[in-house]
Amino acid sequence: MILQIKSAEFRFADVTVFKDVNLEVNDGDCIGIVGANGAGKSTLLNCIVGDLKLFDGSITMRNGLSVGYLRQNCDFLSSNTLFDEMMSVFSYQLGLIEQIKNVSEQMSELDPNGKEYRALAEKYHKLTVEADVTEAYNSEVKVKTVLNGMGMTEFSSHTVSTLSGGEKTKAALCKLLLQRPELMILDEPTNHLDYKTLDWLENYLADRKSALLIVSHDRYFLDKLCTAIWEVEWLKVEAYKGNYSKYKVLKEERRKARLAAYEKQQREIAKLRDYIARNKVRASTADMAHSREKMLERMQLEEAPVAESRPPRFEFTYTSEPSEFPLTVRNLNLAYGDKTLLKEGCLQIRRGQKVALLGLNGAGKSTLIKRIASCDPRDAGKIVFGKNVRVGYYDQENLNLDSEQTVLNQLWFDNMKMSQTQVRSLLAQVTLGSDDVNKRVSELSGGERAKLGLAMIMAKDCNMLLLDEPTNHLDLPSREALEDALKKYTGTLLFVSHDRYFVNSLSNNIAELSECNISVYEGNYDSFIEKKTKETFVEKPKNNSAKTYRNAKQRAEETNRARRIRELEKRITELEEEAERLNEEIATPSVASDYTKLSAAVARLNDVNAQLEQAIAEWESLA
Repeated sequence: MILQIKSAEFRFADVTVFKDVNLEVNDGDCIGIVGANGAGKSTLLNCIVGDLKLFDGSITMRNGLSVGYLRQNCDFLSSNTLFDEMMSVFSYQLGLIEQIKNVSEQMSELDPNGKEYRALAEKYHKLTVEADVTEAYNSEVKVKTVLNGMGMTEFSSHTVSTLSGGEKTKAALCKLLLQRPELMILDEPTNHLDYKTLDWLENYLADRKSALLIVSHDRYFLDKLCTAIWEVEWLKVEAYKGNYSKYKVLKEERRKARLAAYEKQQREIAKLRDYIARNKVRASTADMAHSREKMLERMQLEEAPVAESRPPRFEFTYTSEPSEFPLTVRNLNLAYGDKTLLKEGCLQIRRGQKVALLGLNGAGKSTLIKRIASCDPRDAGKIVFGKNVRVGYYDQENLNLDSEQTVLNQLWFDNMKMSQTQVRSLLAQVTLGSDDVNKRVSELSGGERAKLGLAMIMAKDCNMLLLDEPTNHLDLPSREALEDALKKYTGTLLFVSHDRYFVNSLSNNIAELSECNISVYEGNYDSFIEKKTKETFVEKPKNNSAKTYRNAKQRAEETNRARRIRELEKRITELEEEAERLNEEIATPSVASDYTKLSAAVARLNDVNAQLEQAIAEWESLA
């Protein structure tokens, strides 16, 4: 056991956040922490690392335990370039390499048969053994691997302090991954990462040595990594074994068991009280009634099950169907500043399809969906809506909301035909109740603004929805409620989301925006990843012009690129194995004491490391 929490209680002034919390973390654990927004997840993490002090109870860690903590939106301060900041993690290893170089130079100037040479050879041997154990010669490779995997290679030469807020958080995560503490605590590490980066991060963490505590709304992430779930709810933190999907099953089973035990006990109590009431006044049965009273007093009462907090109830309806193809995009060019995002892009969506628009960060997903929704006159003939199409657009930045309006007026002024009662009822449906309706929009939390934005679409008669990151700021119960509503929605859907679980559950087509092109894949997210892995492309059915495909030249280039990546991966493995063998050879006394053999081995090692660096650089440019 590396961490134990006993009878922990925390309060803000008179408000209790959690109490009587008893938990533990063991080596190898990966624990996901879930709960509604504001339930106390981040507060629990801050108590664990000592930033906040418990009101009661204790949190103890194993002596000498190394802990790394990634906060949400952390302000990573450093005057180093990103690459140098990452390399600072390996300052000890780099020092070893510098010492080895200095000792080697000193040895080259001495008589191999002299006493001083033999002393330096022994020192050289010890240094090379330690360099081998600490993987000192792989330090730069590790940094480049993590920066590439996290999509941060292009910022390598940028000063850390000049990065954006999101880039600083990713940089802090990169550094933490390289440090590999024994306990890694991550608060929303998946926020705003694209699907490719998330997949890489999952695989990297799956191969970890650290124990993990992770707060995340990403159910796909929690399912793939977690061995246990801690749920923060109703002032308690309860532990469940298994991943997120298993937790959902176990929670329902636990709820039913507790309800059954409570109801059974209530029946027993009612029966005892009835017996006491009927028999207490009779002399012949008074003793038995008194015995039943004692039994009631000694009874350990089951807690009344707390009613589940009600999630929002989203519902999207329409009264008439659109034409067969509600949306057609033909030869659209799209740019952001000087960057070309789309070149003669084509996309056609059939009525009833649910299409997820995916792509790496910066590919132009939000720009494209916003352009489609804008009905810009310059796009006439290039963005064409079918007959009888009524569009509902959700903007992830909620720019359609007036920050000075009250919540009630924002929805009402946009839907003047509705009565105030209808408006209030709709707001209550998305859990914006009487305490919220008179707030200004500017006073709402991110999750509350998201619910208001979705309510404004619900009030419309929309048979096609364009949704840009609708799950941002929503907690898990709200995400699941939105997911259920969109599953039931029979209209046409084009949406952008970083939530892969959400994408996987909803989509029947994936439109990938990549390399200024749109490629369409049939199926959900799992199917898309499988096809991408196999490097196959969806064929274009004769009767469905929604599908786009690559020409022969592009397919040949893709095949050649994939073949070269495989060759490089094989070459990198061979070079790493040779470097490891040379390090072992240099560490042997017979070589360390022979200047000629030692010089040859060191020269070969330097050459191998140079080739390895070159191969990795080429692999990074292609992968």
